Amino acid sequence: MEEIKMFTTKTTFKEIREVKELAPVFPYLIWSMQPGGHEDIKDENSLEDVQAKNPTWQASDMVYGLNRLLKIAREEGKYLFDVYSEEERKEDSGKEHVKLIYFPAQGSQRFVILAAGGGYGAVCSLAEAFPVAARLNELGIPVFCLNYRIGGPALFPKPMDDLAAAYRFIRDHAETFKVDPGTYAVGGFSAGGHLAAAWGTKELGFRKYQLPAPEVLLLDYPMIALWRTVRQLPEPYQKMMLQGYLGEQYSEEQTSPYNIDENIDADYPPVYLIQAEDDPIVPFWNAQDMVKTLKEYQIPYRFEHPVSGGHGYGLGSGTKAEGWIERAAGYWNSLTLER
Repeated sequence: MEEIKMFTTKTTFKEIREVKELAPVFPYLIWSMQPGGHEDIKDENSLEDVQAKNPTWQASDMVYGLNRLLKIAREEGKYLFDVYSEEERKEDSGKEHVKLIYFPAQGSQRFVILAAGGGYGAVCSLAEAFPVAARLNELGIPVFCLNYRIGGPALFPKPMDDLAAAYRFIRDHAETFKVDPGTYAVGGFSAGGHLAAAWGTKELGFRKYQLPAPEVLLLDYPMIALWRTVRQLPEPYQKMMLQGYLGEQYSEEQTSPYNIDENIDADYPPVYLIQAEDDPIVPFWNAQDMVKTLKEYQIPYRFEHPVSGGHGYGLGSGTKAEGWIERAAGYWNSLTLER
């Protein structure tokens, strides 16, 4: 087979799977616990096919992220890392698939940990984290895309534990990665945005794990008010999601630590937040309620709310959100200059 030099929107998953350098990361393009993997990852499907089924997932953005990752694989070699030790993975098989996909960059020791979304039932890095990581690399910022634990029942707070473990892994290998553990950001999309937002809270985040605060949280259409968001869904979906997150005997009281707007305090990190007003998945009032609480505690923030864009757009190419990552990086720069 002729070696693939560049992916295109017509590239199929069979062609991606057959690229030897990307074989280790292939299961994590869209990680899912369902038998046979995520429904979109079928050999015959092209990236254009995936966009046809998920219109906000731009095929061109997926190509952009994949081509960057292929370049890293061929030039740098190792880019996929186990977050947990072999002993930890043996003790808990769920930790086997907690991974970091490293996108190195020249120019800065600051770094970003990114968590793609998927309702805590998938991790859609191909469509969300990889394209944003590629763009951050162009801005000179290294990125670690986190593949965290998903599924249930009683999933929480395992994804938060995974984020803490990921930070510790990066800190412990900071010299290898050429990053500064004291200057970092955490970002996320949808459910991954909820995970990133939780990192700022006292009960679930960096303070719980006695780790340094991020300089900024980069939140792209995040779920913020877990209970109120899930409760608006049809009853079967409510039950499925809440049991998955909290266990069979869930209650509103149990969700309290995971309602981010209820747990912001004066020590919450600065925030860059973007959500489209026409988001059909996470109600727009999630972002509005978060902004209201950030104002109350006088937390620095920047809020963008394009009138359209939907949900799941990741990098946002071709939408009203386009360019958000450059603006977010600029906001991060402004925070550090103010010190």
